[in-house]
Amino acid sequence: MATFYKISTLVLLIFSFAFKVSAQGKIKFEKTAHVFGDIKEEAGPADIEFKFKNEGREPLKLTSVRASCGCTTPEWSQDEIAPGAEGSVTASYNPQNRPGQFNKSITVKTDGDPEVVVLRISGNVIPRPKGVQDYYPMEIGNLRFKTTHVFFGDVMHNGTDTASTLVYNQGDAPVKLNLEASRLPSHITMTADNDVVNPKDTVRLSFTFDAVKKSDWGYNFDYFKLITDDADTPEKRLNISATIKENFGEISADISRPKVKFDKLSHDFGQVPQKDKVSTTFTITNEGDAPLLIRKTKASCGCTATKPNKTQLAPGESTTIDVTFSTGSYKGKQKKSLTVIVNDPARPMTTLWIESDVQVATTDNSNGGEE
Repeated sequence: MATFYKISTLVLLIFSFAFKVSAQGKIKFEKTAHVFGDIKEEAGPADIEFKFKNEGREPLKLTSVRASCGCTTPEWSQDEIAPGAEGSVTASYNPQNRPGQFNKSITVKTDGDPEVVVLRISGNVIPRPKGVQDYYPMEIGNLRFKTTHVFFGDVMHNGTDTASTLVYNQGDAPVKLNLEASRLPSHITMTADNDVVNPKDTVRLSFTFDAVKKSDWGYNFDYFKLITDDADTPEKRLNISATIKENFGEISADISRPKVKFDKLSHDFGQVPQKDKVSTTFTITNEGDAPLLIRKTKASCGCTATKPNKTQLAPGESTTIDVTFSTGSYKGKQKKSLTVIVNDPARPMTTLWIESDVQVATTDNSNGGEE
C-alpha cells in the first residue's frame, strides 16, 4: 500500500509539472540565425526581423533582449503576445568602421518556455573606399588637416626636432596661408612648401621645436592660430606638444652620478570632506655620489605642490616637497599626481600619487528643519 501511495504521489507531481509547463506561453522562432553575407560599410545598418509565434496556452512576454555588443541594436515586441499570436525581434547591425567578418548574438529572455533563446547574426563588411575625410579628418573651414595636433614626441633638452602636417583645400577657391601673421611661440618655427593651397590640392606645414629656447622639462603644450584668407574660419587653431628629456648621452660605468630616492611614492588621505584641504610631505634624498638636480615639479589638476626647499642636493642630502589637495566639489575616489624630474639618468622622471575618498556633506533634517 505504501508503494502505491508513493507512485500515486509521483504521478501527481509529474502531472502537475506537465500541466504547469503546458499552461505557459511557448515561444517558437521561425529561425534563430541569419547570414547577411557581404554588406557594404557605406550602406549603413543592416536589419533582420526574427519572427516568432506563441504556441503556448497562456500569454507570453519578452522580459529582456540584449545584444552581445554595441554594434548591434535590437528592437522587439513590448506587449504580451496572446496564444497563437505573433511577435518579432529585429536586430540592426551597424557596419561603420567595422570591416571584415562578424558573428554576433542577441539573447532573448521570456516568461515562458523556453526562458532563454539565443539569436545569431553573421556576415562580412566590405570596407568603404577611403576618401578625403579619411586622409584629412580634421576640418576647419574650407581646409582639412591630417592632424591639428603636431606631436614631436621626445625632444632632447639641448637639441631640436621636426614634425609636419598636411593641409588639404576642399573648397573651390585658393586659400592663402599668412605665415608671418601666424604668431608662434618663440621656440617653434613653421615653414610651408607653398603659401597658397589650391582647390583639391595639399600643402605641407613643417615645424621645428627648439628645446634650448624653450628651456623647460617634461611635457609641454603650445598652440597658435594659423592665419589664412579662407572665407570660412580664417583663423585656424593648431596644437603643438613635446616631451623634453635630458640628454644623458653615453655615460661610462665609472663616472659619478646622482641617485634619487623617495621616502614614499603615494599617500592616501582616506575619507575627507568636500571644500577642505589636506596635505602631506614627500622626502627626496640623493643616494648617489654626484649632485642631484631637481629640474622640475609639476602637479596635476586638483592639487598644488610647493617647490622643493632645495633644488640641488649633495650626496646624502635630502629635501621635501609639500603637497596639498583641495577637495572642492569633488565626489568619491580621487587620484592626483605630482611629476618630479631630476638629473638621475637611471630615474629621470618619477610620478608621485595622492589618493582620497571625498565625502559629500549631508544635511541633518532630523528636526524637520526647526531649530
